[in-house]
Amino acid sequence: MKKTKEKILDLFESLSIILTGFSKADIESTGLLQTYFDTIENELGAAHFENLLSTFQKIKINNSEEPSSSESRQITDLMDNPEFKHHIGQVIQLWYLGEWVVSPYSDLNYIVSSKSYLEGLVWKAIAAHPMGGKQPGYATWGFPPQTFSSKPETNR
Repeated sequence: MKKTKEKILDLFESLSIILTGFSKADIESTGLLQTYFDTIENELGAAHFENLLSTFQKIKINNSEEPSSSESRQITDLMDNPEFKHHIGQVIQLWYLGEWVVSPYSDLNYIVSSKSYLEGLVWKAIAAHPMGGKQPGYATWGFPPQTFSSKPETNR
């Protein structure tokens, strides 16, 4: 049973890497993989979440830097699938914002935890620090701004 749970969690991690564009190290460094798995399973229901993961599992990812055109097409089809489209958006928002978003104007939206806010991938994506947390440190304003390469970095 434990091996099955580990495999399902690994599958969720692979899906998260594909959906966010961040590396395995980035996803794991948040420390929120299990928390997000549990949140999504609770919100979507175990059967629907397992259906999403099993559908994703059918896509053969070759682990190269760039997905093949066939893999890209299959991922796009999964993201456009009416059964999963809204939920995939919720998963992406969860990783980036640390928030479960039922709908943009719902009173049912919630931040999963204070850690999920601090570890939101949005902060890495924009090379910033979460307001009120993880500050760069005293006197860092005296250093020149960080520069970025114009060449896109692949995170796979």
